[in-house]
Amino acid sequence: MKKILCGSLLLALLILAGPSRAEVLRTVEKEVYAVYLVPAPRGFPTELGYVMTNFGPGNINFLERVDVVVDREGRVQGLQVVYTPPDGFRRHVFLSGPRSLVVEEARPGSLKKRILFRVITTDELNQLD
Repeated sequence: MKKILCGSLLLALLILAGPSRAEVLRTVEKEVYAVYLVPAPRGFPTELGYVMTNFGPGNINFLERVDVVVDREGRVQGLQVVYTPPDGFRRHVFLSGPRSLVVEEARPGSLKKRILFRVITTDELNQLD
């Protein structure tokens, strides 16, 4: 009897909790001069040049979007960068862990590009657009 009661209680909790919704929490579009992603203190081998993390004045046109990824409690889990290098293949790169994001805003008359910055949940990572 106890097993049936515990099982039905667990089933009721799972039904009521349900899956979490993937959503974009905030979106801002800014004109920037450069965007630099400083790697985590303990970097991964892919950050040795295979993944672009510096979008300065020479290659700012490759960058399309920067997403700050947070979990359900609002803690930052990492950054997702979407860019298209000269080879034409669009890349979605998730850089996990603590990192720094340096954004240089454009001065009047300087080179600039409109970049989309978003704050998204971890469930939104699976949806490529």
